[in-house]
Amino acid sequence: MLSFLDSKKHLQSVLSVRAPWCIPAIALAVSVGLAPGKALAQDYPNKPIKFIVSSPAGGVVDIRARRFGVRLAELLKQPIVVDNKPGASTTIGADFVAKSAPDGYTALFGGNTEVVTVPALGMPIKYDPIKDFIPVAQFTLGYPVFVVNAGLGVKTLPELIAWAKARPGQLLCGTSGHGSGQHFACELLARSAKIELRTVPYKGTGPMLLDTAAGQVHICIGFLAEVDKQYIVTGKVIPFGTLAPKRIGRFPDVPTMGEMGYAGFDFMSWTGLFVPAGTPKAIVTRLNAEITKVVREPEYAAWLAETGSEVVTPTPEQFRDFTHAELAKWKKMSDEFGIKADQ
Repeated sequence: MLSFLDSKKHLQSVLSVRAPWCIPAIALAVSVGLAPGKALAQDYPNKPIKFIVSSPAGGVVDIRARRFGVRLAELLKQPIVVDNKPGASTTIGADFVAKSAPDGYTALFGGNTEVVTVPALGMPIKYDPIKDFIPVAQFTLGYPVFVVNAGLGVKTLPELIAWAKARPGQLLCGTSGHGSGQHFACELLARSAKIELRTVPYKGTGPMLLDTAAGQVHICIGFLAEVDKQYIVTGKVIPFGTLAPKRIGRFPDVPTMGEMGYAGFDFMSWTGLFVPAGTPKAIVTRLNAEITKVVREPEYAAWLAETGSEVVTPTPEQFRDFTHAELAKWKKMSDEFGIKADQ
């Protein structure tokens, strides 16, 4: 029978031989001088990454996710799968990501609706826009335009206002859901122009634009990537006001809402990537670096410019501060104008 000391020596001998197979992965990473997060990042990614888009196919975010995902997949050497989860004013997709494993393989490819406007306007949500996500990278920002169905017979904002005042409550303004930026723009237009209108919520921008072009709703806002070639060039809708601090180069004859005497219509919108809280910092840093490479490529930057957007490449920390500031700004506007998601 082995003595206590002999048993201890025997156990140490067994462990020294079996260490590579029996020591847990995290302990092994530490033993070779790597922190757990860095060890994970070195092996990341080793399987497909899923981009959750909280809107249907055809909207500006979906268009960018698919175009962007192709190039990013080449750099990461793993497929990027775009998974559309629309509904509940984009909160279904956002909630799915918030509750996903924090391993870098499920990310929210979204914009200001999910983490800024919907929370700011009081939409009931099951996630915390600040605590449940890590902002990884912001890569675009731009401004939309107000468009009107060509069959309505109006081409300018004054003509639209006159039409609405002659038909109180009949003007229909399409939105991508309650609490969305489009919802806010519709309500702000009604208050600023002193007209009565009704908002019509959709599951996303794609179906909203289809119905605007078909005349099921009369007006909405959209970005060039969504409305230019498919709807404006074909004459199905007419742009009558840009929601930007200056005119958009693609439509130099379309005035800004500010030029026409309506303040508060600078609706900067942006696109970014978010991962669940708890995702290792090393993975966040790796994703930010690869995303920055893609958006700085001349071909991609030129494509974004054609769609009315510009490239931005902040660090994760700068993007975090930006989203927090945007949330505070929209909450303030919501309170000042009295616009809430339940309207």
